[in-house]
Amino acid sequence: MGKKFVLLKLLPPVFGVLFYAAIFFIVLSLILLVMVLLVNVDTDQMLLAPFMGKITDEAGEITAYSVSFGNGIKIITDTVELSEIKSAIYAGIFVFICALLTAAPIFKLFSLFLGNITSKETAKITAEKNPKYIIYMGLCFFAGNILTKFVARFYNYYLAVKFIKGAPQEIKLSLGFDILSGIGGLAIILIGFMLGYIFDCIREKGGTPNAG
Repeated sequence: MGKKFVLLKLLPPVFGVLFYAAIFFIVLSLILLVMVLLVNVDTDQMLLAPFMGKITDEAGEITAYSVSFGNGIKIITDTVELSEIKSAIYAGIFVFICALLTAAPIFKLFSLFLGNITSKETAKITAEKNPKYIIYMGLCFFAGNILTKFVARFYNYYLAVKFIKGAPQEIKLSLGFDILSGIGGLAIILIGFMLGYIFDCIREKGGTPNAG
């Protein structure tokens, strides 16, 4: 039991570090956006986005470019302009930033929640703030997933318009709604309300004062 408790006590600082790591990578991504904006080189010398690749012949000459849309879908295009490569990199970075903006507050809230839950003080374990941390995590998960999915779908649409030559007017953006993300967020919020009710009952029964 003692070893398990020690391991649990390590979790709050771990998630605290993850929070600051997410902030660091957000700042780093913004710096990268500025650097990509200032780059002005030949297309064949430009660093491609992770989902792009060069197709070369036996002599090593670039003959085409591949662009992966995910889910096993890949297109081949003969020519790519520097502005198109930059646009693809921008799109990928924005999706990454949205994911980090979703994760960062969840890491912070979970760190605060675990810090209280792993305390030996009953007042901190049943504190009124703990269920609120769970509720806020659910809200962050719900809103963050909607934002990230929206940006990801717009990103795929943007890539399709940029790289599928010939009939971009036939490509339409369909936003839709991710039901699983919505259900997941609502489930976390419901757990928060349930914990709030349980902790209220414990405080009323035992006369435990509130703690932060």
